[in-house]
Parts: sequence; C-alpha cells; structure tokens
Amino acid sequence: MILVISSSFDQTIDYIKHKHNVDNFYRFNIDNFSSYAVFYDQNGFSITDLEGRTLLERNCSSIYYRKPTPELLPQKLDSKYHNHLYREVFSLADGISEAFRGKCLTKPSILRKADNKIYQLGEAYEVGFNIPSPLITNNIEIIKSYFSKPIIKPLSSGIVEYDSKREYVQTNLVDFNKDTTSLKYGPCYFQEFQNKEYEVRITIIDNYVYPVKIISENKIDWRKNNNKIQYELIDIPNKIRKQCFNLMRKLDISFGCFDFIVMQDKWYFLEVNANGQWVWLEIELGLDISSKILRHLQC
Repeated sequence: MILVISSSFDQTIDYIKHKHNVDNFYRFNIDNFSSYAVFYDQNGFSITDLEGRTLLERNCSSIYYRKPTPELLPQKLDSKYHNHLYREVFSLADGISEAFRGKCLTKPSILRKADNKIYQLGEAYEVGFNIPSPLITNNIEIIKSYFSKPIIKPLSSGIVEYDSKREYVQTNLVDFNKDTTSLKYGPCYFQEFQNKEYEVRITIIDNYVYPVKIISENKIDWRKNNNKIQYELIDIPNKIRKQCFNLMRKLDISFGCFDFIVMQDKWYFLEVNANGQWVWLEIELGLDISSKILRHLQC
C-alpha cells in the first residue's frame, strides 16, 4: 500500500487514481486530520480513516508526500491554540515520512531544503547554470540601485491561505510608483527582467525527462489568468540535461520541475520545484509522467 500524504483537494492524486485505476493508495488528507485515528509507537505508524480502513507501517510499501495543508479548525477551539495544533499535526505527518525506511517521494526535509531559493541558487551556480541577476532583500533602495527593470516573485511557495481560501502570489514587474513600505517586513526575490523567445518546463522523474516549450502571450508570467499559451515538445541541449541531473543529485531529489527562459539559444535557469505540478502538461501533450511516478513508488 502506498501512503499518500496530501489534502482532500489534491486533484493530482485523483487524476492518477482515475487514469491508472490505482487501488493501492491510502490517502491521508491533513486538511481532514481530525477524521483519522492516528498513532505512532515502537512498531511504527497506524492510521485509520472514517471508513475503518487501517494502514500499518509494516504494510506500507512507499510514501508519496504531496501537498498537505492545515485543517480548518472549529471556532470552539480558541484561535490562540491554532498555530500550535498545526505544528503538532505537521510534526506528526512529517515525522512519519522522515522515519519511514522505505521509499518516499519526497521527504519533507529534502523538499524544504531543495525548494529554499537561497540554497538552490548556490547549488545552481555550482552546476554552471546561467541565472538572471538574482537579489533577495527587504530593502527597496537596494532594488532601485541594483536593477533597471526588476521583476519580483515570492521567496517561498507564493501561496496565501486563510479561512478555506487560497491566493497565489505571482511574478510581476516592480512598480516603483506604488507603496513599497511593507517590503521591509518580509524579503522578496528580485531579478533583472530578461527578454525571452519562449520558456521551457522540464519535468524529470528518475531518468525520464519531459521537456516542454511554452510560448506565452504574457512575457512576465505565463501562469497569469486569461493568458494565451502554446505547448509543444522540445529537444534540449545535452549540457542543460546534464546540469539538471547534476542539480538533482546535489539536492538529493528524484523528481523536479525545472523552469528556463530561452533567448537566442541562451538558456537561463529560473528555478526547480521539487514538488511541482505536471498534470496539465501530461494532458496537453499526452505524456506519461504519472506512470513513471507510479513506477518509482512501486519499485
């Protein structure tokens, strides 16, 4: 049985189960944590869901650590205890993954380290990627002196969660005419704007590489709503392929989604997401990323 640690709205897991008729996923939705009975002792973990299905660690073949999110707690629980409860729940879920001696895609400690932009930048430079002038700061005056046309993007996940809602912080051009005083309370990731002919998303699982060319009407962030996008498969230079694998080895990951921009045959590395999304590309282009993920988990 494969333990999937995620959330009830994780459509990626729904997609995999439906497409491959998977019946060996045991889903542990952290946003419904109170509906499970969970314990951990010298024999490992035990998780029982509302339907009475129980997964014991000895019957778990692998763990797929996806997108766990906190539970919306009832008002009868004093709000001053909410953050404490969230930490306790995630400590349990993360601990189950970290202590597991079988295969895990991917342990949360590795995800946190790999997705940390500062650590990732250092390792990306080490493997030889071209990177558009990065600067991480909370000082707007430094930005004004450092860049002529800066873009801004989140340093962490870019997800803002409140109540039962989600917002996404996306990449934008910096507008110095707007009020920037709040920047001092939290750092952001800045880069000099780089012209591009197109972008490339490279999804890698084990030794399988899925490079996709993205032609976007929006030249700042192709993820914007109402944007017009074209996708097509693309061959990538051997140098870029080797650099991707070298970075994955440095970050100790078996799965990663790499983002590049390309201008006049020069490739610029933007980031790698060690737990990135891929389903829409599989659907758009008829890829088989999901089958390779299942193969990884079942080997």
